Order: sequence, then C-alpha cells, then structure tokens
Amino acid sequence: MGLSILVVDDDDVIRALTTATLKVDGYEVYTASNGAEALEMVGEIQPDMAILDVMMPEMDGYELCQRLRKIPATAKIPILMLTALGDINEKLKAFELGADDFMPKPFQPKELQARVKVHLRRSMAQVEPPQEDQKTKIIAVFSLRGGVGVSTLAANLAVGLAQLWQKPTLLIDLAFQNGQTALLLDLALRNTWSDLVYNSPEEMDEDVLKRVLLHHESGVDVLAAPKRIVDAERITGEHVAKILTLARTKYQYAVLDMPHDLSASTLAGLDSAESILLVLSPEIASVRCASVALDVFGELGYNMEQVHILQNWVFQNHGLARKDIESAIRRPVRALIPHMPDDLLPALMVG
Repeated sequence: MGLSILVVDDDDVIRALTTATLKVDGYEVYTASNGAEALEMVGEIQPDMAILDVMMPEMDGYELCQRLRKIPATAKIPILMLTALGDINEKLKAFELGADDFMPKPFQPKELQARVKVHLRRSMAQVEPPQEDQKTKIIAVFSLRGGVGVSTLAANLAVGLAQLWQKPTLLIDLAFQNGQTALLLDLALRNTWSDLVYNSPEEMDEDVLKRVLLHHESGVDVLAAPKRIVDAERITGEHVAKILTLARTKYQYAVLDMPHDLSASTLAGLDSAESILLVLSPEIASVRCASVALDVFGELGYNMEQVHILQNWVFQNHGLARKDIESAIRRPVRALIPHMPDDLLPALMVG
C-alpha cells in the first residue's frame, strides 16, 4: 500500500480534483467534507499527510490544523493548506498554527504533485542511530563577531555532511534570540526550541526531542531557534547540555549554529564540541574578536588542536592578508572561503 493522504474540503469538485491529481502518483487518498468528519477518521487511517481547505463551515481549516497537531497520529505529518484566500496574514496564521505549506486555489495539478512529493520526502526521511563503534561528532561554528557567515556555514556544513556521508545529522540553532537556521533551509517553524522550554532538562528524552525537530529534504534534522524572545530567555545551559547528550544517542554529526556571545548556553555548546570552527573575516574587528575568543578558549582549558580557524571573504576585496591575520592571532588559518558574486553558486571551502 502506498502513502496515504487525507483531503478535507467542503467543495465536492475540489475534493474530486485533488483526489484525481494525487492518485496519479499512486497515493491512497481519503476524503472528508468537514473538520469533524476528518477528526473521526484520522485515528483509523493514520494518514501520512493532510491537505486542508481553510474556508469550511463550523470548523475552519485553521482550527482543524491545530487539532491535528494535538493528535499523536497526525502531530508530525505534513499539512498543506489549500485556500482561495491569498492574504499574507492568512499564510502567517496557517504557519503559526502548524501548517507546513500554503497553496492558493485554483491550483495547478503539477504544482500540487510537486509540493506533496517534497513534503512527504522530508517527512519520510528516517535516520538510523550511529553504530556502537561510531562516535558522535559535535561541531560548533562560532564567532564573537556578527556578519561573518556563521549560520550560512553551519547550515551548509550540516547538509554537506548528511549528503556526503549519508549519516544521521542534526543541526541545532543556539542563536536563541535571532537565529534563522530554519529560514536558510526553507523550513516552516512548525516546531522550535519554544516547544522545549517549559520542560526541565530532567523531563527531556529522545521522544521529546524527536517531536520538536524539523526535517529537511537533504536528510538533516533541525532544532530551530525559538519563535519568541520570551522563550529564548528560559533556555539554560542545562537545557543545551541535555539536548546534546540526547543527540549523541541518535546522530553521527551534530552541527551547532552558535550565537555571537559567551553566555551559559553558548558555553554549554562549546564545552560539548569535538571541533570548534572559529570563523573570521579579513577585517580588524573580526580578527580582534577571534583573538579574544581564542584567549577565552585557552582560559577554559579547551584543547586548542580542536579549534580550527576559517577565514570567510564576506566582501570582495581589500581585506587583510592571510599572513597578517595569522600573525595577529598566533594561529594558522586552516581554510579560506573565497568571496563569490551573488549570481554564482555559493563558495566552496578550499584549503
């Protein structure tokens, strides 16, 4: 039996059109004409995805989406909203209530098929725990200076590791107040750190972590930054340490997108890392911040052989020479990331 999709719409024609479109790709399609009927069905059919109309009588698609997220059988499935409404506020409301995608009516069948395939591929991506003889490696991408490309490098590193080695990979956004890792990977904020902050570290386990992860089509699982700053303020170093302990039970790699500070939660991430990629750009302020970070690492007793300096050319030219940077920080630059024009592919790391 193929993957199953629940279609909920009070319009008979739209239900028939959506069903016909999905059956072309071999999906098992179940339909309901209203929210109450859909809720009665989900426990039995346990769909792999749901497509919901917004404008329905008695229970609209927003409420139905919210309820589906509270039912174990549908808490993690992709939910696509189909609606004639096109206002940006309607889209934001759908995402806030747990939807993964928002598509206007009338829809193009090919586009619907493509979006369904993408969401199901992401949802069905499963990771296997690392073998007993394989040690999980935690890699922290860090800089005290903003604007040097930490988040971009962390996201690309995680995707690269997952695709190159085909190993379970987790990307954790520790920039709690302004992290954008999920945005870089085009993932809707269905779940974030916000779903964890009201648990004590002792209450968090593998199942709790699994429920809040986002899944990228590359195979990377993502723990996104909180939606609200008030939630960010509740996250402690103990929360971070517990999440990283749990990550070691399931993932081969965990990449940490670090904030530009030395808070307790940041230090918890750095303390757990087997490798720290210290990123700088070829300008005075960035080099100074890198030097300060290295001094702190030394005071904390970190193994400096595990700290690697990356120089990222975030601007086109007129930067400090590599030899001058190495002289200032008294450490070799392990890799250069060249500047590339906006209309070319992202730069690759070269030594």
